[in-house]
Amino acid sequence: MNVSYPLFTIAITGFFFSAQAGVWIRINQAGYAPERNKTAIVLSDTDIAGQIWNLKKNDATVLSGKIPAGKPGDNIFAAQAFTYTIDFSKLKEKGDYALEVPGAQTQQVLIKDDPYSLFATQTLMHLRAMRSKHSGDSAAIVHKVKGDWRQGAWQEGVPHKTVDMQGGHYDAGDYIKFTLNEAYLAWHLLSAYVENPSLFVKVQSTSNLPDILDEAKYSLDYLLKTFPDENTFVIQVGDSKDHEQGWRLPEMDALNGKRPALCALSRVHMGSTAAALALGANVFKNLDANSATKYREKAKAIYARARQSDTQTSAFERNVINDFYFDQTDEDNMALAAAELGDLKAYAPPAASEVSWSDWNAFANYRLAEQGDEAAKSRLLLEAKRYERENIWNLPGDYVWGSLHRWIGMANVHLRAQRLQGKELSLPFLGVLDYVFGRNNWGIAMLASANLPYSIRNVYNGIYRLTKVFPTGALSEGPGDKATHLEMQKYFTIPKNNSFEKFNTNAGVFYDNADDFMIQESTIGGQGDLLLMLALASAKNLSPKADPGTVPRRTQR
Repeated sequence: MNVSYPLFTIAITGFFFSAQAGVWIRINQAGYAPERNKTAIVLSDTDIAGQIWNLKKNDATVLSGKIPAGKPGDNIFAAQAFTYTIDFSKLKEKGDYALEVPGAQTQQVLIKDDPYSLFATQTLMHLRAMRSKHSGDSAAIVHKVKGDWRQGAWQEGVPHKTVDMQGGHYDAGDYIKFTLNEAYLAWHLLSAYVENPSLFVKVQSTSNLPDILDEAKYSLDYLLKTFPDENTFVIQVGDSKDHEQGWRLPEMDALNGKRPALCALSRVHMGSTAAALALGANVFKNLDANSATKYREKAKAIYARARQSDTQTSAFERNVINDFYFDQTDEDNMALAAAELGDLKAYAPPAASEVSWSDWNAFANYRLAEQGDEAAKSRLLLEAKRYERENIWNLPGDYVWGSLHRWIGMANVHLRAQRLQGKELSLPFLGVLDYVFGRNNWGIAMLASANLPYSIRNVYNGIYRLTKVFPTGALSEGPGDKATHLEMQKYFTIPKNNSFEKFNTNAGVFYDNADDFMIQESTIGGQGDLLLMLALASAKNLSPKADPGTVPRRTQR
C-alpha cells in the first residue's frame, strides 16, 4: 500500500490555474475503454469555435480537429457562456495522451482495457469503513409505532424487549442503520457481482470471498436478524437522538447500548429485505450452501408474512429537519421480492420517474422482464425513455438532494433496458459514468481517490472527520438543487471565495465541503449504485490486480 500526497498538490494547483484561463476541459479522469464513445466537454467564457484541438502522445499529435460550433450556456447545466463537445472516439489505441485546447490547461486522457476495477475496490473500502461498531446493538431496545404510523412517532414497546441487531452498515454520515438502505445496498452488491464477477478482487476480505461478496454477506447476515419472530420486523436501529450527540467515534458513543430498534410490519421494508435475501440465496448457492439456505428460508418467511392482512404499507421516523426515508408505496418493493422468489404474477409495478431508495420499480420490472414478462419489459422501456434528456452532460434527471446517486441509478436502469433490446452502452449511462469521474461543470471526480488527478477530498462523516483519514472510495451525493441548498445553509457555512462558485448555475451547486450534508454525505445506497455502474461499464473478461491503490493516511482538508 503506497502513501502519497503530490497528486493533490498538482491537481489543486492546476485547477486554480485553469479557473483563471476562461477555457476549461472536462474529461473522464479514470479513462476510456478502447471501443467506447469518447468525448470531452469544453466550457468557455468566450466563443472559441473553429480553433484547433490536439490529442498528443509523447508530444506527437495523433488526432486533431476544429472545435465545433458550441451551444450557449443555459445556466442550468452549465454556467459558462459557451459549451463544446470534442469527440475523439476514432482513437482506439491504448495509451496515455494529452488533450490540448487553446487557452485551457492540458488534460491527461487515458485509454485502457480496465479503467474501473481499482475504483470498484476503493468503493468497497469505504463500505468496510461504514460497518457498524456499536457492540451494544446486540441488545437493541424494541420500539413500536406510536399512534398513526404516518406521523412517524415511536415509543418503547411494552413489555420491555431487546433484539440482537449487531452488524450492518451506518447509512451515511451518522450512525443510524436503516433496513431499507441495507437491503438496497445488498441487492446492488449482489447484482454487480452477477453482472461482472471478473471486475472484483480480494483486497480487504478476510474470508475466501472477493471483497464484494464479503461485503454482501456481511449485509445479508444483518438482514437475517430483522425478522426475529412473526410479529417483529426491525426497520431501523438508532434514531434522531444520534443527531443530537455531536461528532464522536462509534466506540465513544454515549448511546451505545441504549439504541432503539424501531419495529413495524412494514411491507416496504419486508419486501426489500426479502428481495435482497432471495438474490443472496441464488448467488451463494454454489459458494456457501448453508448460508444460501438460511437466506432463502428467511426471504420466503418475510415475504409470506408481509402478504398478510395485518401488515402496513410503510414506517419511518419523523425528524425536525426531514423524515427519515419515508417510502409511501410498497408495490415496487414487494414486486422485486416476488420476482426474486419466482412469484412472477403477483405484482405489476408501474414505470417510475426516478430511481432511488424509494423507487425500486425498475429493479422489479427488469427482473420480471428477464424472466419473460413482456408487460414488465414495456414498463421498463417506458421508464428508461424518461431518462433521455437534452443537456450537455447527458444527465437523466434534475438537480435534487442526492442528485448523483439518483442519476447513477437512472443510468443503470437505462443501460439494462437497452441491453434487453440487444443494444449496448447508452448516452445517459456514459454521460453519468463520465460525470462521476470528472466530466462535469467543476472538473472534479465525485469519488474520493488519490489515484485520480482531481477528486473530492471531503465527506460529511464523523469517522473521517475525527480520525482525519482520507475518505478513499467515498462517493459524493453530487450537486444539489440551489433552492434547497440555500434553505439548508442555516445548518452549515459555505467558505467564501471558493473555487467552485464560478461553475455553479442558477439551478445546481456543488462544494467540496465536509460540513455540507446535502452534497457531501456519502450513503451506502449510492455506493451500491456506483458498484453496479462500474460492473456494467467494464469488460467481462478482466483479470485485475488485487491492489488498493494509493491510500493517503491523512486527508488534506
